Amino acid sequence: MKRKIILNRLLISLGTIFLIVTISFILVNLMPGDPLVNIMGDDQYYRVKYSDPELLEEIAKKYGLDGSLGERYVKYLGNILRLDFGFSFTRNRSVLDIVLYRLRWTLVLAVPATILSALFGALLGIRAGWYQNGLLDRIMTPLTLVLNTIPTNCTAILFLTLFSYKLRLFPISGMASGGLTGGAYIRDVMWHMCLPLSVMVLSRTCSNFIHMKSYVIQVKGEEYILTAVAKGVPKTKVLFRHVLKNALLPYVTILCMQFGHIVSGSVMIEVVFSWVGMGNVMNTAISASDFPIMQMCFLLTAVCMVVSSILADVLYVLLDPRIKEV
Repeated sequence: MKRKIILNRLLISLGTIFLIVTISFILVNLMPGDPLVNIMGDDQYYRVKYSDPELLEEIAKKYGLDGSLGERYVKYLGNILRLDFGFSFTRNRSVLDIVLYRLRWTLVLAVPATILSALFGALLGIRAGWYQNGLLDRIMTPLTLVLNTIPTNCTAILFLTLFSYKLRLFPISGMASGGLTGGAYIRDVMWHMCLPLSVMVLSRTCSNFIHMKSYVIQVKGEEYILTAVAKGVPKTKVLFRHVLKNALLPYVTILCMQFGHIVSGSVMIEVVFSWVGMGNVMNTAISASDFPIMQMCFLLTAVCMVVSSILADVLYVLLDPRIKEV
C-alpha cells in the first residue's frame, strides 16, 4: 500500500511539473510588450525595425524569439532536458549562473527562517494547546491571529522604518557593506540579515503556532487521550508519548510545504530590504520582460513546491501507522 501510494504520487508530480512548465511558458510569452525593446532600447529598436528589418530578425533569432509559439515551446522543452536555460536578455549572462548565485542568498535567508519559525511555532503551540486558556494561550492566540493578518511587506516596512531609520540599529538595505573579507564579512552579512530574518521568522512563527496549537487541542480531545488521563497516567507521559506523536505528524507535512515556498516565499521581503536573492531577480526580470530568467524562476519554484509536496506525502505515509505496508 505504501509503495503504491508513493509511486502514484511521483507520477502525478511529474505530470504537475510538465503542466506548470507549459502554463508558465505560455503566460510568459503572451505578456504584453516586445522583449526586444528592453534588449535594444526604444530608440535603437525602432530605428533598426524600420531601417534594417533583417538585422532585427537576426537579433530575435539570437535570443530565441523567432518562430511561432509552438516552435519556441518545443525548443524550450528540449533545452530544459539538456539543462540549457539560455542567456539573460538584459544581463547577457547564463541564466543558470545568475539564478544559482541568487538562489544561494535566498537560501541563506530562508533556511534559518524556516527552521527557527518551525521550532518557535512548535514549542509555543504545544504549550498553548496543552494548557488551553492558560496565560500563554490568552496572550499568544490573539497576538498571532492579528499578526497573521498583516501582509509581510507591511511588517517589513514597519521594521525597516523603526529599527533602521528611527533607531539606526541595523542597515537600511543590502547584504553587506562592501570592502570586507573573512570573518568581518560574515559578521557584516549576519548584521544585514537580522531585520529580514526577523520579519520572516515572526510571520511564519505566527502561522506555525496556530497550526500546532490546533493539532494539540484536536489530539488532546480524542477518547484514548481522555481515557489515559482518567486512568491516572501522568500528564507529561500522555503529552510526550501520545499527544505529540500524533500532533507532530500533520505539523511535519506543513513544514514540508513551507520548504516548497523557500524560493518564492521571500519575494516581498527581498525587495523591501534590497536582498539580492531570487525574489529580487524575479521582480527585476518581470519588469524587464527577461523571458529566460522568468521561465527558470517559475520552473525552479514549481519543482521546489512539487518536491516538497512529494516529501510531505512520503513522510506522512511512512510515519502514519494507520497506513499499512503491503
